[in-house]
Amino acid sequence: MVGIKDVAGKAGVSISTVSYVMSGKRPISPATRRRVLAAAREIGYVPAPGEHAARATRTHFVALSSPVHDSTSYTNYFAYFLHFLRQARFHGYETLLLTEENGGEQLARLIDTGLVDGVVLMDVNMDDSRLAVAAATGVPFMSIGLPGADTGIPCVDIDFTLMGGGIIDRLDRLGHSRIMFIGGKHVDYERDGGANYLVRLRSALLDNARRRNIRVDEQYTDEDDFDAIETILDMAMLNGDTAIVSQGSPMFLNSLVAVARKNGIRFPADLSVISAGTCTDPIGRRLRIDEYPLLPADLCRMGVDMIVRLMDGEPWRGDRVTLIPPVYQRRGSLGAPREPETRSATTPGPASLAATAPPWNTRRAGSLEASPPPAPTAANSRSATTPQAHPYDPTTTMRSSNDNKGADDDLFQP
Repeated sequence: MVGIKDVAGKAGVSISTVSYVMSGKRPISPATRRRVLAAAREIGYVPAPGEHAARATRTHFVALSSPVHDSTSYTNYFAYFLHFLRQARFHGYETLLLTEENGGEQLARLIDTGLVDGVVLMDVNMDDSRLAVAAATGVPFMSIGLPGADTGIPCVDIDFTLMGGGIIDRLDRLGHSRIMFIGGKHVDYERDGGANYLVRLRSALLDNARRRNIRVDEQYTDEDDFDAIETILDMAMLNGDTAIVSQGSPMFLNSLVAVARKNGIRFPADLSVISAGTCTDPIGRRLRIDEYPLLPADLCRMGVDMIVRLMDGEPWRGDRVTLIPPVYQRRGSLGAPREPETRSATTPGPASLAATAPPWNTRRAGSLEASPPPAPTAANSRSATTPQAHPYDPTTTMRSSNDNKGADDDLFQP
């Protein structure tokens, strides 16, 4: 096992110098500090968790590493950043925001300069390159977001596994047997193992649906592509999906409601909708969409409190992973599935709509990142036959948000 003596030999310094670099007990020149940290990373030295002491010289800067990608939801991003900034200010710290996609290299360079007293990781992927940097440094680290591997650094997050179970439990109790899951872009589920909260929520939702014998049709699309959203709604209604679970952004939800209104689809009379794992306020309240939201204020408060304690030299005695329960906000968009109706030959219905609409895969090539829904099997459907198409009346309009006044919030109880 690599120890502090090996780092000293590699860097050409004394053991006490390595100790001072790792603990921050005494000031060390920037050049020596960079040499020691580079040696530690090269040979794989990992300081023991919780051994950081309060640094002798404070900069009162904390780094927030949160990479920005082409697919980043700015609504979610800025909600977390502003809550973090406010909480750090409360504790007397300024925030240095790091946004490089390859955050590991940028983070290593910053730590070597000694400009920050601690680092918080955000927007954490399952296989995140920044975790290797966190493991081999003398600077306190914590993560808002749960990575796929146990890195030894403290983490705080929402329990997305519990959230996925809560969604399926509610839909099952209402009687839904076939639902549609709408995710964002495929890359968000694939880059470095996928964004941890997207992957965990989707996995929990599919696992719980399989156990309840609920069929899930999956679609992935751009946030605000009206053509793609209209196509997905057509597919949901014609395939017999009676509920939609969305991991889309507030922009996507706004477009979804607009397209539904245009086509006369009422929530929840014709189709139930629930949003999960995004920041929708105040849009969510205005649209009256049930949701399990992200909780940036709570997570950033806990994360900053945690990193401040570590920067003050307090050993971490709590659980390495802290998961907070998801909060369900009821706004009236979930209901029992609508029973099939008998229609006259002159009444518009799914068949007539399907006859006039273009095929699902001819609209806006490239905007819909999906494949046609799989044929039902015994493993993923309640029956081996395709469920009857779910009718809707295009002459009706979506119910007013006033119909849902008095909707309350509650915690999901497993």
